[in-house]
Amino acid sequence: MTSLYSMAGTSGGGGSGPDLTAPIPPVPVSLASGTTALGSTSIGSWSASVTVTATVTASSGSPPTATVTGSGAGPYSVSIASGLADGVTYAVTLTGTGADGQVARVGLSVAVRPALGTVGWAKAVTYDFTGCTTSSRVTSGTVTSGGGLPNWTLASDSGTGFGVTPTAGTGLVLDNTGISRGFVHFTPDYAGLGLDFLAPTPMAVVLHVAAPTLGASAFMTFQVGTAANPNGSGSGAGGRLINTAGTRNGNARSNSLGTSELSSSPIFSSASDIANLSMLGGFYPGEGVNSVLNGTPPSTGPTGFTLWRDGAARTIGTGAGYSPGFVSLLFGAGTVGGAIAAVEIWTRRVS
Repeated sequence: MTSLYSMAGTSGGGGSGPDLTAPIPPVPVSLASGTTALGSTSIGSWSASVTVTATVTASSGSPPTATVTGSGAGPYSVSIASGLADGVTYAVTLTGTGADGQVARVGLSVAVRPALGTVGWAKAVTYDFTGCTTSSRVTSGTVTSGGGLPNWTLASDSGTGFGVTPTAGTGLVLDNTGISRGFVHFTPDYAGLGLDFLAPTPMAVVLHVAAPTLGASAFMTFQVGTAANPNGSGSGAGGRLINTAGTRNGNARSNSLGTSELSSSPIFSSASDIANLSMLGGFYPGEGVNSVLNGTPPSTGPTGFTLWRDGAARTIGTGAGYSPGFVSLLFGAGTVGGAIAAVEIWTRRVS
């Protein structure tokens, strides 16, 4: 911040009267972020009648224009109608010139506080699997996405008859024809994305399934959880879409220590297959959060969901519900179709 000053007794023109003295420097002014003007601010009086002018210098950017009011010896005031900016300090110099040519100056320091960032959900990454490379149907092992996208692993929870077919423009196409249950999963590079789960920072993973179709008793269960149990039986958070007697019910679902189906009734129900399914598994410090959505959420990500907490006790960084590892989808128990279109990872940050 520019220092305040008061300079007196500067002779200019051979004046022989008493030294001209400037007012005592006023208290520095600190303005809230977003302020663009300085209201009338008292400067005080000179020791004799003066003509006062003002100049402004800025720590950055263009300096605004200051206006001085007052007459004679004073008191005088200064104001700035517009032009102040966040995070900038301004030195306002007022020069008083006496009738005999003596000059005495006083300075006012004005600072506008920097704008504070807003804490909100920010997307760490989007894996758009519609940009995958078309390849053959996979029934077990590595599902190669191509296009610089993460590969998945396909395995069986029970039986056979399921598969995943990477299809450019559509995504990772799912299929199942019987009561078998396949699960496909991958583990993101959380560290490479700058996500630290030992810090108390919320995180959410959203999975989008395009055109999910479910035959009788079929389901899809999404989970974000421990790397040891990607088949859905381990600890984690997510959602489930299940066909129960012809009704597609979407529920928030926890596979941690809390209640499995988290809402007392489905978050949504449909008498027929839906166009898009979005499921969320997330972690707040100390517990998991879960949700499911019929449709595509807004660009704000998790704020487009109704979030349900699993309510289980947690220890940050080590609890069953606070160990995000794999991203997994378990599908089957009936005829299944649709495609994994995208995976988004969100966190809370200052922007």
